[in-house]
Amino acid sequence: MKTKAHIFVRIAILLFVSCFIASKAEAQKPEDLIVEANALYNESAYDSAARVYENIINEGYSSATLYYNLGNTYYKLRNYPLAILYYEKSLKLDPNNSDTKHNIDIAKAFISDKIEEVPELFIKTWWNKLGNIFTINTWTIITLISIGITLICLFLYITARTRVLKKSMFFASLLLIVISIGTFSISLDKYNYLNNHNEGIVINPTITVKSSPSSSSVDLFVLHEGSKVKILDRTDKWEKIKIANGSIGWLPSSSVIKY
Repeated sequence: MKTKAHIFVRIAILLFVSCFIASKAEAQKPEDLIVEANALYNESAYDSAARVYENIINEGYSSATLYYNLGNTYYKLRNYPLAILYYEKSLKLDPNNSDTKHNIDIAKAFISDKIEEVPELFIKTWWNKLGNIFTINTWTIITLISIGITLICLFLYITARTRVLKKSMFFASLLLIVISIGTFSISLDKYNYLNNHNEGIVINPTITVKSSPSSSSVDLFVLHEGSKVKILDRTDKWEKIKIANGSIGWLPSSSVIKY
């Protein structure tokens, strides 16, 4: 009886250790694959490196560095539309990376469309630059800290026994409420930007932009692969897009990879 119990315990321990090792190996798998992909890239095996990077992404793993490396790989393969796509995805996660911005400009030199951008309003440019100072996690922490200090100031305002302290806490609370609203708005904007796939890269060599979501509608203008578009609206098989010069039209969904 004791022998059977002993065997059962040993089997249970063995299964537990096996599961632990398997889960550990699974947890390390993306990192191991990244090392493998980087090695393939350094050996100039760009096709193989691209496949490994894509497999990592398909497993649900993402980072600015991963997208940047895949963008470099597609650039080496002279697939400039996909290079631009992954550079843009990297820049979305790390908007202050000068290397990524530089590589996008280089890749864009190889595509046909040279679209002149409409200047943004000063306030929008300033707001975007302010939001890009920190990551969404940092802005969220700042918001929570601001709200916490605001609550403390309001408590001190309510319980203050002197006029000077009451007045100081009142104005401090007002200032902190404004700061909290501002940081919360930035956090919300960044969250929506990261989670709403409202930008895309054209992947068709040539595609005609239509006036409505129908192949029989009026032709407006032509775009080529690698052009960046903003997604304004969607139907089942069509995307309403806007390009940098302000022109608007409809494209088949199959002609754009959204990110």
